[in-house]
Amino acid sequence: MRLNVYSQELILEDVGTEQYFATELVTQQADTGITYSGVRLYLHSSKRLHATPEDDDRSAITFWLPRSDDRRKVLAEVFEGLATLVRAAPPETGLD
Repeated sequence: MRLNVYSQELILEDVGTEQYFATELVTQQADTGITYSGVRLYLHSSKRLHATPEDDDRSAITFWLPRSDDRRKVLAEVFEGLATLVRAAPPETGLD
């Protein structure tokens, strides 16, 4: 599976004079009784998609976390590797 996300789709929240990507730690209990944790990155979606304020059907990517500390460390290293590649990428033309 391949998932393409354009940087313009990332939601920025204004906090004072700074902007941050909208991210959160989520937990969800499955019907098996197991509780899962994940990290979520929200994407831009049209307000027309949300019928009521309680409707939380926003576009997002959730990375469900492994249970073991060792595998979580590996996953964090993968994300850190992505950050390194972003910083090292040559300047491109395109939209901001």
